[in-house]
Amino acid sequence: MLAIMTKAEENTTLNDGTLELLTRLRARGAMTRSEIGAATGWARPTVNKRIDELVSIGIVRPLTMPSPTGGRPAQGFAFDASCAVILAVDIATTVTTLALCDLSGRPVTIRTIEVGAENGPEETLGLIYTTADGMLADDTNSDGDTDDDGDTDGDDASDTPGADASGAAPHATRLCAVSIAVTTRVETSTGNIIQAPVMRHWENHNLRDLFSRRYQVPAFVENDANVRALCKAYELAGDGERMVGDLLYVHAGMGLGAGIISSGVIMHGSGGAAGDIGHIHVLGEVGADRPCRCGNIGCVEASAGGWAILQSLQDAGKPVHTLADVVGLARQGDIETVQLVRRAGRLIGDAISTCVNLLNPSYIIVGGELSDCGELLMSGIRERVWARAQPLATTSLHIESCDDEARAGIIGLAYAAIDQGLTSLEFLRQFA
Repeated sequence: MLAIMTKAEENTTLNDGTLELLTRLRARGAMTRSEIGAATGWARPTVNKRIDELVSIGIVRPLTMPSPTGGRPAQGFAFDASCAVILAVDIATTVTTLALCDLSGRPVTIRTIEVGAENGPEETLGLIYTTADGMLADDTNSDGDTDDDGDTDGDDASDTPGADASGAAPHATRLCAVSIAVTTRVETSTGNIIQAPVMRHWENHNLRDLFSRRYQVPAFVENDANVRALCKAYELAGDGERMVGDLLYVHAGMGLGAGIISSGVIMHGSGGAAGDIGHIHVLGEVGADRPCRCGNIGCVEASAGGWAILQSLQDAGKPVHTLADVVGLARQGDIETVQLVRRAGRLIGDAISTCVNLLNPSYIIVGGELSDCGELLMSGIRERVWARAQPLATTSLHIESCDDEARAGIIGLAYAAIDQGLTSLEFLRQFA
């Protein structure tokens, strides 16, 4: 069950100053009262009050710090990333990955279940709830060790306990947020899934409201490319940098999409449709008149998307059913597959070069199942980007493939919740 607040927690008057102190402790690490006062200019009583508030709700903990002069140790205070967890739910086309992450973004427990967007919302959400409830109720698997299939204990997802008779989820672990990724765009004003070829049965399902009601915590919903872009922006930051300020993550899977980090924030656009590069029009190439599943013709995705490559190979009589089959044929050197993948790389490179000229990112990261084809895909992307993007926009540009996509999705989901939650006074008050 959810923890009941103590008297101290009920009496906290969390305000912008309390939030500022939490932000400083997260960024700088442990600080003494004197260091906090010197950094903020607050009087000693104000420092003490704000420390006490954060300690009382369990998000900051006291600790002993060595004295820089070798004298008596001083008392310090540090952000406690282990005080609560974020439930990360990455809904891919055929599988869903769930994880409990601490408030630094580190996965503590990870499980993968064999349902996804293609299974429809009722079946997929039912198994997600059952698996998540079991993970939250099981407080014995907190060491972060996982077996080969992503389970921490080797059990199948179907063996995990479900919700109680009331329908509420059990909470032996302190849950503070749920963060969900989907393989389509999310309407920013409502949280609804919109224009979803892969998730056509999910349209107008508001996952933010569904998960928030069930778990009684804030829920955040993001596009899968956006959360991977966020993860890479943090992980590729140089010394002294908080994150890479301008980065483009391209997801080359069944469809084509992009996550855009611009000036340190995810670019959503006015309605959540930013990054839909799969529907840039092909110019002067074979495929300019090819119908796309969006209803238009000549989209890049209609020739370079995984679904289009799969369809072309099936039409040619190749024994392929999934993108893993396509990758397998490409690695074996099947001529038709190699040609299609190389062409896809060049077409995707054309679309990316347009984005480079427009956005001027410092990093382009390519992920998705097609990226497993390696240089067969990446060489075409690099060829077209270097040839067609303006020299000024490519002076400091790095183009890399993503070899840890599942992990990047989970960590990116945690970061998305942390960035939106731990910088929000409303979230902090709800945490209390």
